[in-house]
Amino acid sequence: MLKKIILVVEDEHFLLEITTSILQLYGFYTLSASNALEGLQVVSETRPDLIISDVMMGEIDGFQFVKMLKANPLYNDIPVILLTALADVVDKNKGMASGAQAYITKPFNGKELVKTINQLLQ
Repeated sequence: MLKKIILVVEDEHFLLEITTSILQLYGFYTLSASNALEGLQVVSETRPDLIISDVMMGEIDGFQFVKMLKANPLYNDIPVILLTALADVVDKNKGMASGAQAYITKPFNGKELVKTINQLLQ
């Protein structure tokens, strides 16, 4: 069975390292990007099976990033999980309205994240 490719878009290096390490422990192949523009570049080059994105990033936030992905017919079927410290229900609704398939708040539980990933990849 081929390893699933997951792109993690996170501007905080420490959180990027933690998230990718957890995913690798569960057998996923990970790619990383430190902002939304870099994430879009990685998507165009590799077409990952799933994307995990932070919301609070530089010029383009996670909400806009998801909208850009979902507006492109080449990538609009890639599941996206927003993984963020924004825990307010208004933010969660905004995230889901942007096109994300899941919204998980930080700090997150690794097993919960992997369970959500597996559900979205089925």
